[in-house]
Amino acid sequence: MGWCYSKNMKIRSLLVLVLFATLTTDLLAMSEEKEIELGREEHKKIISQYGVYENKTLQDYVTMVGKRVAAFSSRPNLEYQFTVLNDAAINAFALPGGFIYITRGMLTHMNSESELAAVLGHEIAHVTERHALRRNRARTGVNLINSVASAVVYSQMGSVASAGLSELGSMYGGVLVTGYSREYELEADEVGARFMAKAGYNPQAMLRTIDILKAKDRIEIEQARLEKRKPEIYHGFLSTHPDHDTRYKQAIEASMNLASEYSEFITTDDFLEKLNGLAYGSGRQVGVIRGNIFYHPKLGIKLRFPDQWRVNPRRRGVQIVSRTGDASFFITTGRLGKDSTPESYATKNLGLSVREGRSITIGDYPAFLGIADRGESFYGPRPLRFAILFDARRRLVYELYGSGQYDLRKIANDRDFIATIFSFDAMDLQDFRKAKVPRLQVVRAENGITMEGLAEKSPITNYALDKLRVMNGLYPNGQPEPGALIKIVD
Repeated sequence: MGWCYSKNMKIRSLLVLVLFATLTTDLLAMSEEKEIELGREEHKKIISQYGVYENKTLQDYVTMVGKRVAAFSSRPNLEYQFTVLNDAAINAFALPGGFIYITRGMLTHMNSESELAAVLGHEIAHVTERHALRRNRARTGVNLINSVASAVVYSQMGSVASAGLSELGSMYGGVLVTGYSREYELEADEVGARFMAKAGYNPQAMLRTIDILKAKDRIEIEQARLEKRKPEIYHGFLSTHPDHDTRYKQAIEASMNLASEYSEFITTDDFLEKLNGLAYGSGRQVGVIRGNIFYHPKLGIKLRFPDQWRVNPRRRGVQIVSRTGDASFFITTGRLGKDSTPESYATKNLGLSVREGRSITIGDYPAFLGIADRGESFYGPRPLRFAILFDARRRLVYELYGSGQYDLRKIANDRDFIATIFSFDAMDLQDFRKAKVPRLQVVRAENGITMEGLAEKSPITNYALDKLRVMNGLYPNGQPEPGALIKIVD
């Protein structure tokens, strides 16, 4: 038996090495058909996660610009597909096979067709240079050999290849989270600049796009510092470059020379007009803010939060943070089970150690209001002011939590938390009218108009002046020229 086991293990080890070598070599030797198939499968997941922004005119326009740039790429015969995603985050990315994505949040911050061409050209270059495949060839050194080895030991030959390909497919999601290496990003800049220059666009737009992204990052870093959280920095397009990067500037200069050989630069005011009416912010799925009232049209609920507190959508709910960042209120939902009360939900389902509590009604919702000695909060384990509300019609539980950074036993901001909890109510018809999704409006600047004046009237919460300046390419101190088209939020 010992000899048979040893011999079998040697055979298996040899098979693992052969399969590993074959699979990693095949990553770059993958046929275009297989590459497209892989991209198409991942495309379904992307659409399921983000959703397509429902505006055919805008979708067609982005496709037109993208195909114009792609026609001058090194793989012009690939059937590129361009999609505007219904996501407020600033993002653009590509999948193998020519699937290119840009979010409406990214479009919000663009100010010319050349800037759009710069973003799309960069992503097209990731496809033509097969960066996803090249990036994952290195990662397969550990991931594929583990998955293949497991498959060899526990499966028959028919499932070995599928195990490797499954591992390969799952790797592409990592690109969307962590981005590419600096080397790949620089290569995409150089190659993308050539593509857009040949298509007639001004490569200097890449520099303007860098400025926009870096300005947005600076605002996010400052806001995160005040809120004592990790900043959500855009990882992708052009985000890795210092302003003085010699190689990058040389690539732009070379592309400028190349552009003059092909055509004059394309300039158009149509771009901003295409953005007129574009949804701004998180939208109905996450909530709408008007003044210091938070509306959630999809759930039909509202609440009032303290003046100068900031609302931040999170993955599992909505966080409201004090101006100084040392107090936080969080709203999330759970599923309403059978034979449960708000009190039992708090103690049994959530496991809260309730110091004091009482069953009450908040709005029209049966609720349990209390203080927990210890619970997980934005600042780690802290005493919590909480409320649990039951929505029988939707079979939902609303969980509301307030906590303070420096609270040990007494809750310093308890008065604010209680006021916010008791403001929770169902939306009426007038509320639904107020809770329309904010949208971009493209207007011509009149004489005497200032960004400060626009910010005062804007529904944007948290750094309205800075955000308006960034989206108009006027950060940090710019003012609109009379007669120029500018974007506001209404």
